[in-house]
Amino acid sequence: MIKRDDLIKEMKEEQKLRTMVRRGIKIVLERKEKEKQQEMLEEQKLRRLIRGLITEVKGDADVADSVSHRNTGINILDKTLKQIIKTLESYYKSLTTDVKQRQSFRAHILANWKNALAPVDIHRNAPGPIASLAEDLEEDVDVNITDEDKFIPVRPEDEAAPEEEEAGFVKIPTADPDELQGANFAEDAWNDVEKQILEPYEDLIAPADAEAFYDYGLTNLKLYFDRFEEELAAVPEEEPTSPDYPN
Repeated sequence: MIKRDDLIKEMKEEQKLRTMVRRGIKIVLERKEKEKQQEMLEEQKLRRLIRGLITEVKGDADVADSVSHRNTGINILDKTLKQIIKTLESYYKSLTTDVKQRQSFRAHILANWKNALAPVDIHRNAPGPIASLAEDLEEDVDVNITDEDKFIPVRPEDEAAPEEEEAGFVKIPTADPDELQGANFAEDAWNDVEKQILEPYEDLIAPADAEAFYDYGLTNLKLYFDRFEEELAAVPEEEPTSPDYPN
């Protein structure tokens, strides 16, 4: 039979042991909490470091983009696209009634890119005064001068005004109302961006630069129109219903 004193002693030892266990658990938990907080601090520091690196790399990338390609024409096109793409995107994405409207818009912008830049190429590739003179000196031909050739205009009304053909906006013939809608939007958009396209293109004297501007420009317009269409396709046609507002 267990004596009362022994029982009390055993209970005290058990209570003491439990107290020690609780203290040990508390110490372990506190230590884990400190380790967790330390890990969180380290993680925050790491995230800040990564964000800093991303910002730095992005900044370097922006600088690199603004620096250069290996062709002057592409460098100029880069700046031009940054000026005009948002405008074209705005007009394009406004045409949402029928896909034919956007197809017409696209076709008209691409056609007028070609039509507007072609006259510039003609003037760029035309022989200058020195070249013409050299060709005349090299040719051994008989020149027949007519009476009309002898005429010397001395009055303003006698001088023939030089004929300059304006390219103008080219519209593709159609009777479809959606295609006409796209054409009208394309004309408005072209009027907004034409100057920003033609002025830098006219400054490109070297044929290789002009060719790169023209070809890469045409390709990039097509790619951007493809991207605009993909972005429109990602927008849901109908808004989702909700339990509180089903209609």
